[in-house]
Amino acid sequence: MAESTTQIDEALEDILSKRREAPEEKETPQDEKDLERISQKAPPSRGLCRRCGENKPVNRLMLCYPCWVKTNLEEQGWRESLPHPEWCECTLSDHARRSDGN
Repeated sequence: MAESTTQIDEALEDILSKRREAPEEKETPQDEKDLERISQKAPPSRGLCRRCGENKPVNRLMLCYPCWVKTNLEEQGWRESLPHPEWCECTLSDHARRSDGN
């Protein structure tokens, strides 16, 4: 029994000596960025609209409000000459045709 404890002690000493020789490297992931150092860029508030080309207030998609509404409606099957659908809640005046009252 005494020999087994000495073998364990020798193995433990061997492991500990190897660990003392090789310093531990700190694990720092290089892909992580410090969120405080990343520049916070605000979206442009005015600029040329990508669709109509006018200098108006634009959103992150670089579309003015009327062009953004038209783009969203076109994705649902709407066309330029049609009145806006009932479910459209935009603030544009295109919800009814001007000739509807005549």
